[in-house]
Amino acid sequence: RQGVTRATIGNIVSVKAHFYPRYGCTLIDAQKPQILPRHPLAAPPLSGVSKGVDQRKKNTRPPALQELVESQLRHDHESGLDTRALLVIQEGETLVEAYGAGITHQTPLLGWSMSKSLLAILFGRLETLGLADAATGDLFPEWQNDRRCEITLHQLLQMCDGLAFDETYRPGTDATRMLFGPLPASRYALQRPLAHSPGRHFSYASGSTNLVARWIHQTLGGTEATLAFWKTAFAAPLGLTSTMLELDGDGVFIGSSYGYASAREWGRIGATLLGGYGAGHNPQPFLDPTWLTRALTPNQSDNDPRYGYQLWLNNRTNQLPQLYPQLPADSFYMLGNREQKLMVAPSHNAVVVRLGWSASPYPIEDRFGEILQLLPH
Repeated sequence: RQGVTRATIGNIVSVKAHFYPRYGCTLIDAQKPQILPRHPLAAPPLSGVSKGVDQRKKNTRPPALQELVESQLRHDHESGLDTRALLVIQEGETLVEAYGAGITHQTPLLGWSMSKSLLAILFGRLETLGLADAATGDLFPEWQNDRRCEITLHQLLQMCDGLAFDETYRPGTDATRMLFGPLPASRYALQRPLAHSPGRHFSYASGSTNLVARWIHQTLGGTEATLAFWKTAFAAPLGLTSTMLELDGDGVFIGSSYGYASAREWGRIGATLLGGYGAGHNPQPFLDPTWLTRALTPNQSDNDPRYGYQLWLNNRTNQLPQLYPQLPADSFYMLGNREQKLMVAPSHNAVVVRLGWSASPYPIEDRFGEILQLLPH
């Protein structure tokens, strides 16, 4: 369907959500011509590509662990947490999975800010193939005449770029104007002024992610070239068929917020961060191990180093405690609005995924802690 939703921003500009097959919805001006390819790129076929964690051995699901995730799912439903998918991967194989009513292993689920980590992994793939360098500065022509030209991709990935951005979700803030206003998301972020010296201050900001997406878009040569790279160099090697990042009005991935994937594929994406080889055990690394080391290194900000390349780190610092003291100190997280949770625990060689729609906090330490206790050693 096209033009399913209309919104008036400040009684001045009317925008609508336009649906593109395989690409989801994009907010556009009613007068704007189509900006996506006329002939959509088909999803990669399953034959001939790694099926990754879905190729588990038959009848090897640990019964106690399967019973636990099903019990957690029921309890969440009864308490109003609305968990829609729980999935556990260890050593590249799905051990157990459980789904809420109407959800299957094929249902694409919105990751919200887990999309940020997905976008960072896409960037890591570019670096692995020699197409990007996180040390790059002077990123956009619009920044050439002020100190924003000092900002590097490394700083954007760590959200230590110093740009002013209000991440609170209220009418009129940067986050809501960027995601729901008339300007394409990445173009809105491009206009934010500098508030701190680059590299010194951590500030969680969706705009930073969308600027990395805009740089990828301009570096690869536009929308069609970026989608082609996504298909052949990112999705196909991992066997991703449901995973999608929606596009803004300039045809740039909205990497901050609008990533969709099945629970299995979210898990597979998380598994790429366990050593860089992904879930398919391909002899060629999907992610360069040196990139992974940088991605999981605490940032050097003055206020909060517990963030790497679009990933929350559970390491203890001199100033701040672990994010989740009851979970492994080496673990790190893809987190999203409405309590989307994906934990990568290298000490257990495991990934735990929880997807749902919760207004209240999800008890991640209790739930994931129970799961870790039952993992095979």
